Amino acid sequence: MIKIYIDKKIFFVESSCNLLQACLSVGINIPFFCWHPALGSIGSCRQCAVKVYQNDDDQIGMIVMACMLSVKQDMRISTTHSDVINFQKNITELMMLNHPHDCPVCAEGGSCHLQDMTVLNKHHIRRYRFEKRVYNNQYLGPFISHVMNRCITCYRCTRYYNDYAGGKDFGVYGSNNKIYFGRFENGILESEYSGNLIDICPTGVFTDKSNIDDFYRKWDLQYSPSVCHNCSIGCNISLGERLGKLCRVDNRYNKHLNRYFLCDLGKFGCNYVNFTVTSKPFKLKNNITKFLNYSEAINLISNVLQDSSNRVLGIGSSRASIESNMALFNLVGENNFSNGVLPELNQCTNLIADIIKRGGLHTPSISEIEQYDVILIIAEDITQTAALAALSVRQAVKGVYSSISDEHNIPIWHINAIKNIAQNKKNLLFIINGSETKLDDISKISYHGSIQKQLQFSTAILDCINNNTQYVQDNHQDIFDQVNLIAKALCNSKKPLIISGTSYYHTEFIKISFNIAKSLQTKGLPVGLALFPPSANSIGVSLIPNISLNIMFDIIHSEKIDVLIILENDLYRLYEANFIDNILKNINTVIVIDHQNNRMTKNAHIFLPCTNFFESSGSIVNYEARLQRFFRTHNPNFYNKKIYKLDSWRWIYAIKHNINSFMSIQLFTLDKMMKLCSLWNSIFKKLKDSAQSADFKIHGQKIARSSLRFSGRSSMFANKNVHEPVSPIDPDSMFSFSMEGNQQTENNFSHAPFLWSPNWNSNQSLHKSSNRLNNQFIHLYEGILLFKDYKEKILSNFDIKRFNKNVAQDSLYFRIIPYYKLLGSEEMSQNYFVKIMKINVIYVRMNDSDAFRLKINNGDILQFQVNNLFFRFPVFLSKQINVFHIGLPIGCGKLPAIFFNKVATNLTKYNK
Repeated sequence: MIKIYIDKKIFFVESSCNLLQACLSVGINIPFFCWHPALGSIGSCRQCAVKVYQNDDDQIGMIVMACMLSVKQDMRISTTHSDVINFQKNITELMMLNHPHDCPVCAEGGSCHLQDMTVLNKHHIRRYRFEKRVYNNQYLGPFISHVMNRCITCYRCTRYYNDYAGGKDFGVYGSNNKIYFGRFENGILESEYSGNLIDICPTGVFTDKSNIDDFYRKWDLQYSPSVCHNCSIGCNISLGERLGKLCRVDNRYNKHLNRYFLCDLGKFGCNYVNFTVTSKPFKLKNNITKFLNYSEAINLISNVLQDSSNRVLGIGSSRASIESNMALFNLVGENNFSNGVLPELNQCTNLIADIIKRGGLHTPSISEIEQYDVILIIAEDITQTAALAALSVRQAVKGVYSSISDEHNIPIWHINAIKNIAQNKKNLLFIINGSETKLDDISKISYHGSIQKQLQFSTAILDCINNNTQYVQDNHQDIFDQVNLIAKALCNSKKPLIISGTSYYHTEFIKISFNIAKSLQTKGLPVGLALFPPSANSIGVSLIPNISLNIMFDIIHSEKIDVLIILENDLYRLYEANFIDNILKNINTVIVIDHQNNRMTKNAHIFLPCTNFFESSGSIVNYEARLQRFFRTHNPNFYNKKIYKLDSWRWIYAIKHNINSFMSIQLFTLDKMMKLCSLWNSIFKKLKDSAQSADFKIHGQKIARSSLRFSGRSSMFANKNVHEPVSPIDPDSMFSFSMEGNQQTENNFSHAPFLWSPNWNSNQSLHKSSNRLNNQFIHLYEGILLFKDYKEKILSNFDIKRFNKNVAQDSLYFRIIPYYKLLGSEEMSQNYFVKIMKINVIYVRMNDSDAFRLKINNGDILQFQVNNLFFRFPVFLSKQINVFHIGLPIGCGKLPAIFFNKVATNLTKYNK
């Protein structure tokens, strides 16, 4: 920390900051547009002007751009001098010359950084009386609106999209005062991170189109902090709600995970909650559906359980919270509970959890990935399965910037100077996968092959690291040069990282990745190992004692089972429909608890509608065993008293204790449930520490979900009652559903359900407030690493199978390997994306030579058979996928996950 003088007042700031950051960090308001903490400084908008004085005797000073100036000891500046104010005001007026007068109809209004800055500069009169510049807008897909007339040419969008995110289909065109930011032609943006353009842009050029039918101003929404459930990373988000609809998803800063950005799955995938239609319990008998009220449903289930003299089984889910899975575990007992994960995948997640716990290796957070200089990705297309990790890998490849900064004594935020020195220098990335990935463009070596060939290649790297070079050369001459280069790069690195996951449902990839990391660790290298499971709570459910689905199905076939309770799990997505149908026939009563209207729901004897993550509170555990809490944004029963939706754990607790009063069960709180979980399983004793209890208050008040400017609360229900309804009470969290509560300031920013800072209504207030997250509760919102201080015997290297000979291929059989799509593969959101994008995400990947032999062209319809089922999908040709293999998006459509690694037969071109 160094001392500087701002308007003759003493402040202490970080020496590594530029002057703009330093001023923002101590609460000084300086307007800016082009600067962004993740993108660095380029000084193009000329808005962050300040006056710098050489010493106390200097009475004139010099106007400079704060974002381009390093802070120095005893520096003297002024942010309030009349010259500075006039300069900023004139620059704002120049920027506003061509800006349209459309704030009332602009979707960014009320959360617009340009509005904040014009108010800050007191620019309120327009003197320009001539024709304004007019552009045609582009169609950029169903998620992002484009209104180019609002652009102030800050260049943030192209710096982010091209330079930071690695996009190729977006750019800047034109010259002088006719600059255009967009695509070369209309079309959906191809980057998996395009949604961040909405937050990056300080004006309304890019706005959210996905919730256009449920649009409200920022101040008319109620918010809560939440955690994205769409992949295993667990990015932090803020959800905005009105009238029971999700209207807004904002990034919520977490320095370990997402920091400033979200992937498109996190930004738009949560919208599936607006299409949930399950709201009432029902029982199905003789194909007749009878809807039930709460007490009828509980009494019916209680009678069924009391009359049962046989085993009651329960199947959990990796998309349900820790509390819900533990409640079901307690209800049915350890020997009758399965976590609902495919056995092959369950083995992988159990192995990952064991490695995190006892591996003795560091599992880096998403932000830490950027610090590694050589990265090896084994059998995982992280751009599609853990997209934000791929974004961090892109920054890691550009990590030479840090060394250049140190070597040339140039501050890291001075990005253009560093890029000029770096030129084409970059860190090394190596990829092993079944087909092409979106990271291949920055990879030094991308090896593509069958699962067996990938295992061979990975094992050969391990052998080279362990100095078995001659063995590799003798047995794998065709890949020796590539393998040896990768092994040497890893051994000579300063900080290597190994990334793998569960995409192929194969424990050997995880074992090889662990062994490679261990071998590098023995050489004294600070190696990292990141292993990504498929779902938000995969690691969490793996920590609950359970029996596998195979054993459970054997029990169902061999014994008489009266009741099977299925928690938030669509078994038809995992197994073939005929198989599940036969399983369900052996059970007297199937009870399904879910928030989705899926095939499992339609086959339930009794159905209980539960709340989704938008409507509930609970905990999940991400890929690094980081425990995080998410909070309900609204109470669904508030808008319709005939709806009987509860958190899954509340339903199960009510069943166990026969609580047939709807009001009574709502008094059973999350704090009580977490206490029970810690008693049932000691590994979850930290559940209560992941956030403050529901009793927490600031100055005697709970934290308001709504702003003081919230409007229209009475009119929301005016068609039903002229009296304003009483706001519901939230017994599960520190937040209040009323706007009457403690108003957040920068000093307690970590508790804020929405982004706000005095005079800063836009999300750019994050860049002011994120520098001040220093209160005593901030660590709670970063999550808790369950195994950070875990002390147990360290795992030794695994025995690795050898794959030295290629198995002869039969031209009649094609091995199925999975591929994943960020927008389309995730269970909850896939139907939403298919509906809104109107694009078929299901196609067959096939090698060119196979297609030529079968006389199939790109785009043709391929018919094939798996077991006794026939499928027809369009073909996408690839040079990278192995011959006699076809790639399928298993888990999508009617392709159950159990199809992985099976064979497809009778491949022919289908002629309509």
